[in-house]
Amino acid sequence: MSRPIQTEDIIFPELATDFSTTLSSLKRSTLSISNRLRSIAEDAEFVCAVADAYERPLVANERCGSWYIPLERKAASAYFKSTDGHTGEWAFSLRRLNIQVLELIGANDG
Repeated sequence: MSRPIQTEDIIFPELATDFSTTLSSLKRSTLSISNRLRSIAEDAEFVCAVADAYERPLVANERCGSWYIPLERKAASAYFKSTDGHTGEWAFSLRRLNIQVLELIGANDG
């Protein structure tokens, strides 16, 4: 069994003189382009795995992430705006009907 990680195992930037500066530095490193691209790739892999497990087609949300679906797996696309953070907002949008998805829903047991 390996030993638990120790403070001296963590390498902090030389200029990080306080905890806040250290946290800021660590946050910046997680926002790098390579980390963001890796995150998208891992999320896309997860989306495909879930679709395979449930035997469902993939519909891309063009508003926030068509890149999560490989082009050859994209059965349709929709424009969906989340209402997260808007408690009790369940109104149906007449501006974004996404009618093109109805046939796909019907063909796949809803």
